[in-house]
Amino acid sequence: MSGRDNPEFRKDLVSGEWVLVAVGRRKRPIFKTGAKCPFDDPQKNGNPFPLLWFPHPQTPTSEMEDFNSWFVQVIPNKYPLLSRQKECPAPKREGAQERLWAVGYHEVIITRDHLKTIDKMSQEETQLVLKAYKERYRVLAKDGCIKYILIFHNQGRTAGASVAHPHSQLVALPVIDPDVSRSLKGSFNFYKKNKKCVHCVMIDKATKDKSRIVNKNKHFVTLVPFAPKASYETRIYPLAHASRFEDLDKELFPYLADALRDALSRINKVLNNPDYNFFIHTAPVGDNTKHYHWHIEILPRDFEWAGFELGGGIEIISISPEEAALSLREAKIKP
Repeated sequence: MSGRDNPEFRKDLVSGEWVLVAVGRRKRPIFKTGAKCPFDDPQKNGNPFPLLWFPHPQTPTSEMEDFNSWFVQVIPNKYPLLSRQKECPAPKREGAQERLWAVGYHEVIITRDHLKTIDKMSQEETQLVLKAYKERYRVLAKDGCIKYILIFHNQGRTAGASVAHPHSQLVALPVIDPDVSRSLKGSFNFYKKNKKCVHCVMIDKATKDKSRIVNKNKHFVTLVPFAPKASYETRIYPLAHASRFEDLDKELFPYLADALRDALSRINKVLNNPDYNFFIHTAPVGDNTKHYHWHIEILPRDFEWAGFELGGGIEIISISPEEAALSLREAKIKP
């Protein structure tokens, strides 16, 4: 592989963390709510037949095989962060500098209704979105070049969405991203010292204290973390210890769908429909990690990082986690 436009990772000499340089992303569309939407009919806009698709849950049995009944579909991203190659990349050194060709997969998970965000979906519709996440994860995890798979959802322009239509993305990487690396290291160190999962300890503490609990069902708890990255950051954890989202039993999908819909509905109610990001943090591909606890993190984008945050690396939270959780917990939402 060669060429100035090919995506590549470059390692920061000081921090040792990878930075992704993907100049091809400049070609993606600019967020326009009034323009013709490329995701209303992906195939009419030049996209291939989906890698995976599911019909709407209410589709009659006789029409289940008809692609016109699609509710969710997964397609390759037209403007990928990574490129596909037959061989796994190897780091290349240039003196003290190190680079790695950005080989992997970048896919888009699209739901059909242009105006129906996840908080407005039924439980059955949300389950199909989660099922698409899991199935594509398990397929791409078979590629020996892939070390980590990140599933994320950008809602709104300030959250980084270039298309207004609700969609999620999946990126399969040849490296473990820095945020997850730090979490894995912290989780491992805590387990080594205490012989306990740090996330389980956090969940137990929050559940007993109750001041940061937003909602809870039979299998999942929604809470505001003790030290959030942003005001109203919300996380969803499985109550039973589990390292991998992709191993989630199908019996638990209704409960996770309810937890996600509920959390987003509360955030939208309290913050008046903010832009937001959510992503799934799970254990690395092929890693037998037992100490990590997978979860979903939701970050409302009602904040701007200034000099202190960017220069000092310390987030400023303008509302306490306990007050945020109380507001979310007391929000009046439709079930």
